[in-house]
Amino acid sequence: MKKIYRAMAGALLALLLVIGLASLFTTGSASDGADTTKPEFSIQALLDGTFISQLETYYTNTFPLRSQLLAANRTLNGFYHASAGDENILVLSGNTGAEQGGESLARQEYEKTGKTLENDPAEPASADAEISAPETAAESETPENPTGESAGEETPEEPADSSAEDEIPALDNPDISEAQYAGNVVIVGDRAMEIPTATDSVIVSYAKTVNALADALGSDVRTISLVTPNGGEFYSPESMHQGLNSQKDMIDLCYSKMDKGILTVDAYSALRAHTDEYIFFRTDHHWTQLGAYYAYTAFCEAAGFDAVPLDRFETGRYDRFVGSMYTFTANYPQSQTLLDNPDYLEYYLPIVTTHAKYYADATLQNGVPVSVVYQHLDASVTNKYQCFIGGDTPVCVIETDVDGPVCLMLKESYGNAFAPFLTSHYSKIIVVDPREFNRDGKPSLDLTQFAKEQGVNDLLVINYPYMINNSYYIAWLGRLVGYSS
Repeated sequence: MKKIYRAMAGALLALLLVIGLASLFTTGSASDGADTTKPEFSIQALLDGTFISQLETYYTNTFPLRSQLLAANRTLNGFYHASAGDENILVLSGNTGAEQGGESLARQEYEKTGKTLENDPAEPASADAEISAPETAAESETPENPTGESAGEETPEEPADSSAEDEIPALDNPDISEAQYAGNVVIVGDRAMEIPTATDSVIVSYAKTVNALADALGSDVRTISLVTPNGGEFYSPESMHQGLNSQKDMIDLCYSKMDKGILTVDAYSALRAHTDEYIFFRTDHHWTQLGAYYAYTAFCEAAGFDAVPLDRFETGRYDRFVGSMYTFTANYPQSQTLLDNPDYLEYYLPIVTTHAKYYADATLQNGVPVSVVYQHLDASVTNKYQCFIGGDTPVCVIETDVDGPVCLMLKESYGNAFAPFLTSHYSKIIVVDPREFNRDGKPSLDLTQFAKEQGVNDLLVINYPYMINNSYYIAWLGRLVGYSS
């Protein structure tokens, strides 16, 4: 028996040796979009470690039989993982890690090459463009909002008894019983979605934290809250966006607990009215920039701006985008349909002149130029969502030629696609990611002092439901002003 075991072990080692040697001379396929570019050798790259790192990635992505081995792994996972009774439906419990921070194109490019690609700033579409700026908080009174609902929800041209729901297209949701729900990520057909779950006390804690931000910055700064739903609210099976999974209820609860002086943006209704359009990716957890645009129109209604018509923007497009939800579910056979049906990413260029830099901390020293929207991402950049302000960085400062107020935006990655639209209304937009401050290994930021130094007029806090129900993110948000809920 020992001889048999030795023979089997020897055969396995020999096979691995052959495959390993073959990898030096042959390459496998990478149908999932992995980078197969062989790194270029240089003394500098060897000394700083980037060459070895890139070489490891190259051989990982080009390993012989890579695609076949990954497919076999997906098949094995499919045998032991419950798929809600339908081979085309996958429900997973687990944390996608979205709250921990995303990828930064600017940082990656700078660390790799010492420079970043900055596109030429977009010029206004027409010389006679009229961009409105509202009165600052110091110049106007915030309307009372005792219910916590958005002040922009009612439109004067509609009669009081009209129903917006009558004008909203019906959703064609797949049918699945509540008993088949088992986690916070679901694949149905060619679409993967996060399904957040409400914890009322945590959502109230988020609202109180936004109240604390507003109190800390004072009455001279107008505070605006925008909580947007994600695609799971509109495209998942009906049972998965009801009860504790109703994002509408989460947002309503959140807004109801905010102080009446805070402007709340009804992005939910704006997106709900356009669910028959391409407003959320199918393979990624983000909204498309078209979805961000409809939220922007709701923001303008609440904040007193005139939204720029969609047809005023020049557009561009990246094809074959496969995003974060595929990455999270790639080990399961149901994910193959995501790979077979990739997204595309359409972007909208600012209509005003912009200049932007990212900074590693709040001192705003040694800024690295970035583009508000990258138009020519290298093919090796698989996460095309990084085209918006270079991805997630601690601070990104965007300056424009608009004679308007200054906006400080606190956000996670949902805010990245939203920020370019703000350039039409503000002279400066300071984008801050709370996940990058006041934590172990991260720089510190006193938001109150920072806002005073930067002359901030508007504070915009933008998040999606997964984050308003995340205690870690709420804590990081509160620590910006020394608040703990």
